[in-house]
Amino acid sequence: MSRIRKIINLVDGVSPVNFGIWHAAVATSSALSNDYGIESYLVSPTIDNSFQQDLFPAVKTIQLESVSKEAAITFFKAFNPEETIVASHGCWRFATKWAAIAQHFGFAWVYTPHGMLEPWSMDQKRWKKLPYFYLIERRLARKAKLIRAVGKPEMENLVQHFQKVIHIPNGIYQSELKQSHQNEGPPVFLFLARLHHKKGIIPLVSAWCSSEIIRNSGARLEIAGTDDGEKVALESIIAQNPDKNIRFLGPVFGKAKEELMGNAHFYVLPSLSEGFPTSVVEAIGAGLLPLISEGCNFPEILREGAAINTGTSNSSIQEALEKAIGLEQKELDLMRQKGLKMVKESLIWEKIAGAQVLAFEPLLAQSKKI
Repeated sequence: MSRIRKIINLVDGVSPVNFGIWHAAVATSSALSNDYGIESYLVSPTIDNSFQQDLFPAVKTIQLESVSKEAAITFFKAFNPEETIVASHGCWRFATKWAAIAQHFGFAWVYTPHGMLEPWSMDQKRWKKLPYFYLIERRLARKAKLIRAVGKPEMENLVQHFQKVIHIPNGIYQSELKQSHQNEGPPVFLFLARLHHKKGIIPLVSAWCSSEIIRNSGARLEIAGTDDGEKVALESIIAQNPDKNIRFLGPVFGKAKEELMGNAHFYVLPSLSEGFPTSVVEAIGAGLLPLISEGCNFPEILREGAAINTGTSNSSIQEALEKAIGLEQKELDLMRQKGLKMVKESLIWEKIAGAQVLAFEPLLAQSKKI
């Protein structure tokens, strides 16, 4: 059993749009509970009614009525810093501020920015982010006991600002690994992510429409995700596509998501910036071949030849799509096997839970309760 008894995960919101962050925060909760006796808390000012508690039986959710300093002090009084880790997820808002208050009262704080401090992200609204980062965010985050990077490129960027940076990636559950994948039928490409401009959805669809694939009645581009600003532009391009081999499905979860992956052959994410996209690991685990950009912060899989580099321009994405279509089955199978091997070795949530305990346990405070 671990000396850690509780992990308090602070997130700005629990909603479909923020799924990647809050899911990564509690994905190891069952393994932490079953293998180490650790309770996981998901604490947020807003918890969407779409949150399915039955999928996270080991998680205790707490929706806050106030995020004031006084409310934070009252909240943390109910916990013992000698057995509790406070983990903040994301930047700029409530999570960092509350974690800094907890740290002031002796709690060990693990700061996880989830790619929000990556160069591309920092360049967005630069005039606003840079002053805040140097005056407030960085000053507070440097008080954390540990900085967690979810991708290796992110770790390299974070060490420029922080000490004690460690790489603990996101992953998938052991049960999500598929031993085989149906290869029959016309090629199906899948985009499964937020419809945000940084995800590259519009360049992807534009590249598809410019490629020969648009005239392949058997091939399909399936698009699923929660709108985050790009839905109108996406639907406009689809409406102009006379061949209709692009389909927008909206948000997809649970069994519908599994079926969608089970029927696809390729996963496409030409993102401008990520911390570390769990969706790519899920796709590999389901037997799909990833087409990703360097902005996905997963250079290992590109380096091993287990994925195709899309770049982020229309022309480079088009080239990647056409390269994927032209792969021989033997080469396609080999690339998939390489990706599965990488996932099995280090990107399983049950193993990641052990890495968390190993990294977090030495941080436990020896101070008294508030």
